[in-house]
Amino acid sequence: DKNAPVQIGTGTNWASIAAGDIHTIALKSDGTLWAWGYNGSGQLGNGGIDVSKNAPVQIGTGTNWLSIAPGGSHTIALKSDGTLWAWGRNGEGQLGDGTWTNKYTPVQIGTGTNWLSIAAGYHHTIALKSDGTLWAWGMNYYGQLGDGTNGYGTYKNAPVQIGTGTNWASIAAGGYHTIALKSDGTLWAWGNNSNGGLGDGTNTNKNSPVQIGSDTNWLSIAAGGAHTIALKSDGT
Repeated sequence: DKNAPVQIGTGTNWASIAAGDIHTIALKSDGTLWAWGYNGSGQLGNGGIDVSKNAPVQIGTGTNWLSIAPGGSHTIALKSDGTLWAWGRNGEGQLGDGTWTNKYTPVQIGTGTNWLSIAAGYHHTIALKSDGTLWAWGMNYYGQLGDGTNGYGTYKNAPVQIGTGTNWASIAAGGYHTIALKSDGTLWAWGNNSNGGLGDGTNTNKNSPVQIGSDTNWLSIAAGGAHTIALKSDGT
């Protein structure tokens, strides 16, 4: 362990980074994808399993990776062509490829080319399409998918649309809850609420999106394991 910052390699072309539960994913400005850390479920995407890496290893040879979202033990990523890819743990359907089987290299999710934004919780995934629609898959024990159901039998292993709205703008996935903003500046939340992470004034789980307050000036959001942070356009 390190108790002060240490530089990772000598490269000066890193462009984007994200941290999962116990693994790390990063993009370089040349569009290449890199990973390191724990690999017990294949979340590094290098074709192996149970071979953890203590230095960055390139994932494939592609140069068109655009954005990344690591979950608890899985990883989601977008390419510049709008396609969606996933790998790692899939026991709860969090990869979205229609199976329950772990994947050790990136597999494309569906055939769509209009995926825009992604977020990953411990065992669920949330995504937006360029048409403003909201999609979710994976574990749904606490209602974190937002499709109106909850419990063991409601897990989804392929993307399901959440509601019919076309004005979703940004998303954040906590451990077992989900936060989202609409283009009108309103704030919405669903899933596990035992610690008050939804912010609706209760400790009751929600299995579909509920608006948090009535304000219309929410700007950005971030979700931790069981709590949520947000900014308003007035800088508060």
